[in-house]
Amino acid sequence: MTDNIYVRLLNEGTTVYRPVPALQIEDNIYQLEGSELYDPEDETWEFIPGAHVMVQEQLLQNKSVLVAVAHR
Repeated sequence: MTDNIYVRLLNEGTTVYRPVPALQIEDNIYQLEGSELYDPEDETWEFIPGAHVMVQEQLLQNKSVLVAVAHR
């Protein structure tokens, strides 16, 4: 099953996140998909498609979401 994981965008001047589809591997470990969304000429993602990331539940715009916080 695919879930949306929020990945921080770098070099944006403010904190911005991109929702990215990801496959759950373990309880808090996901593999990022979204290669069709990824354009390194347009955005710099903290973690790129294919990366295994640890996620943490965070509140973004008053909504509880999963945010990629570290490589795994």
